[in-house]
Parts: sequence; structure tokens; C-alpha cells
Amino acid sequence: MGSAWTWLLERCAEVVGATDGAAGSAGGGRRRLQVFLALSLVVTASLLLRGVWGARGLLPAIALFALSVQAARAVLDARAAVWRAAALDLEDPAQRPGERADPWFSPPTARVLRALADVIDAARRERYAIALERLPYVDRAALRPDEVRLLDAARALLSLGLGDPARAAQQAIVALPTGIDAIDARLGRVVLADAWKSPARLEAIDRAWRRELQAGVTSEALERLLSLSRLRLVPHALEALRPADARELSAEAWSIGEEELAAALESRARGGVYR
Repeated sequence: MGSAWTWLLERCAEVVGATDGAAGSAGGGRRRLQVFLALSLVVTASLLLRGVWGARGLLPAIALFALSVQAARAVLDARAAVWRAAALDLEDPAQRPGERADPWFSPPTARVLRALADVIDAARRERYAIALERLPYVDRAALRPDEVRLLDAARALLSLGLGDPARAAQQAIVALPTGIDAIDARLGRVVLADAWKSPARLEAIDRAWRRELQAGVTSEALERLLSLSRLRLVPHALEALRPADARELSAEAWSIGEEELAAALESRARGGVYR
């Protein structure tokens, strides 16, 4: 497949807004305008040719429109596959990425997104060899910010599965929150467990997560873990917990290996007093 063809597919998807192209860079908006003007010239030329060749003169514009629709659809389908792979339950038949689209009509961004969906699915299923095989096909520059978070989260899951929790914690810090509760819970626990002995690190993580949540990101898992980290930073806050909240946080404390705190929370949940 020639580079000129893939370039055309990408530009067609970009001009209808299915991809951001270089919109994140300084000249991105200008390039999108240039592409739009170039495609507009093709349409205008087709209209002029109609006066000479009749209906056949419209064929270039019709072909360009059909190509743009196909390219945009390929990107949107691939993007949907990423979020299904990340968010749906593993038992849900729709969770697994489907068949790859026809490469002749898939812009580079669509192929990157399909690879990302494969990586996320494989990492969640602990099929690390497959995830590592597909990872080189994921170009970070082609992803939107929320998709970059999912990529970093998948890399953290890989590190965790390959027995390197310290590296997983470092990767998870930049990934969270993803907005996917199951992923946020698993990686958030890794981050807390790694930082628990350092109040300064824990406080920095606490501030970063709260800032993200205040900006509008929704993550029930991180809200629970923030409540748990508060007990490390402000121990007497445990006395103000309701029994139901203490029971919930006890499970989180067990999950990060803080047995003493977990026992205190269980005592609080039963109506005991933390001393």
C-alpha cells in the first residue's frame, strides 16, 4: 500500500474530524485548514467539469466523499473498539476487538487504534506475549489524550503482570485516572502500595488525583483510594468514618497489604473504636 494512498486516507478522515491529525501541535489547525481547502478545490473542479463532461465530471467529488466516509468510519469503529476493550467486562462478547478492517481503507490512525485495542484486551486478559507483540504498532503521537492514558495504563498492567510492581506504579501515576473503574482500581492500589511508606509521595499523588477529579474526570475507584490515603495522612480521620465506609475501605486496605489498618477499619465497621 503506497504512502500517498495512506496519506490521502488520513487526510480524508482528518478533514471530517474523525482524527486530530497534528491538531495538538502548533501548526495543526493551519494544516487542517489547508487540507480542507485542497479538498474543496477538488469539489469545485468537479463542479466545473460537470459543465464539460456532464455527470461524469462529478465522479472525482463523489469518489472523494465516499472515501472520506469510509476513512472516518474506520477510525470511529477503531476508537469504539478501544473503549469497549477497556471498559466492558471480559465476559461480554462485545469486549474483544473484532476483525481488523480492510487495510486498503483504514487510515494510519485507525490501525494504531486497532493495535491499542489489542494491547488493552491482551493486558487485561494477562496474555502478555500478545500485548508485547502489538505494542510497537501503537504510535503515541496518533492518540488523543484519553487514549494516551489508556496506553500508559496498559503498559502499567504489562509491567505488573511481568513482575515489576515498582515500574508499574511509575507508569500508572501518569495514566490515572482513565475513567475505567476496574483499571483505575487495580492500578490505583499499585500506586498507593508503592507510595504508602512515604507521606510526601502519597500527598503528591493525593493532590494530583484530586485535581483530576475536580476537573471533571469520574472515577469511583480513585475516590475510594483517596479516602484510604487520607487515613495515612490524617490518621484520626478514621474515627469520623461511618461503619459502611469503614467496611469498604477495609477491603481496600487489605488489597494494598496494610493489614493493621484493615483490622482497624473492620473494628470501626463493627462499631469498635480505633486507638
